[in-house]
Amino acid sequence: MKRKICFHFQISQPFRLRTYRFFDINKDHHYFDDYQNSYLTRRLAERCYLPANAMLLDLIKKHGNEMAVSFSIAGSSIKLFQEYCPEVIDSFKALVETGCVEITGNTYTHSIASLYGKEPFMEQVHLQEHLLEEVFGVKPTTFCNTEIIYSDEIGEWLAEAGYDTVLTEGARHILGWKSPGYLYCNPFQTDLKLLLRNYPLCDDISLRFSDRSWDQYPLTADKYMGFLGGLPQDAPFINLYLDYETIGEYHVAESGIFDFFRALFERIIASPEYQLMLPNDASRTETKVSTMHAPWPISCSGEEKDTAEWTGNELQQEAFQQLFKLWDLYKISENKEAKLNWLRLQAADHFYFMSTKWFPQQAVRRNFDVYPSPYQAFINYMNVLNDVKLQLELAPAKHTR
Repeated sequence: MKRKICFHFQISQPFRLRTYRFFDINKDHHYFDDYQNSYLTRRLAERCYLPANAMLLDLIKKHGNEMAVSFSIAGSSIKLFQEYCPEVIDSFKALVETGCVEITGNTYTHSIASLYGKEPFMEQVHLQEHLLEEVFGVKPTTFCNTEIIYSDEIGEWLAEAGYDTVLTEGARHILGWKSPGYLYCNPFQTDLKLLLRNYPLCDDISLRFSDRSWDQYPLTADKYMGFLGGLPQDAPFINLYLDYETIGEYHVAESGIFDFFRALFERIIASPEYQLMLPNDASRTETKVSTMHAPWPISCSGEEKDTAEWTGNELQQEAFQQLFKLWDLYKISENKEAKLNWLRLQAADHFYFMSTKWFPQQAVRRNFDVYPSPYQAFINYMNVLNDVKLQLELAPAKHTR
């Protein structure tokens, strides 16, 4: 039986905040940097989304259903595409229509609400489901949480919501001696399948592809196939989850990243040992399932695979607590614009900008950091949050944008 390779790409660009000062509170309710949001959306579309989508569509036309890739696209990214670059939406629709591309469930604003509680998390999940139905006409059965955050409890919530497969991290401290190449399940909702990311193989592409000091540089498709062949042969799955911006933004076209991915897909399809797989195929497989117990949230962050990147310091914890103190106010507020802004403030990126935990090997992820320091990111965020709180308490204005 062929070993199954699951390629999953994540897209999550937030609505970036403009410089918002203390004296703007209760006077100016426009929080977002329209120029940066427009510029970065268009730049990413030109460098990554449009050419990468065109490459995938060409491969699908050539190989039919032998090609298989999946995406999680945060609702905030979809809204940015609709506003600034609608041709990106059209290119994703063309991919979805082939039947070779799966769109998974996600949170509406790339939210870290799952770290707070069930209600605000499921609000994000359901809003995203409505948007995916509206834009792509799909109802996902697979879920990929923000930064692939997962715990037993989060898995239970998703199973109750009707999901049958979750993508998450193959964290070493959770798996111990076990391999991420097997199919796992939630210990309390055993029908919920877990596909675990092989992070060393992902890091070989996302972090090391352009690193000339790496002893495996330059990385070629043939060399990467050798990496795949070096995995334990009895593990039936190889799960590769990457930021889509890896193609063309983190590693520019001149690095050869497009040629690498095209050749890699061609090699996998031509190989008698491997088969590309959509995540939702996992729910139908008869492969033996093992239980994975994750009592605390895990993620794809750093070596620790924890959530310290977003809630690890006092700045982040204070912002997180003050943000979700507004949940009850959100539920009763009639100000739709303020409610949307509160949802947008849940984006993991805002908390990432406040992080004082630096990963030199992950510096590529700081491409879009616009603050001179984490402390300035915190002050700016809290100014916006304080005004959003005031707006949630008010009736909607007639001139709401």
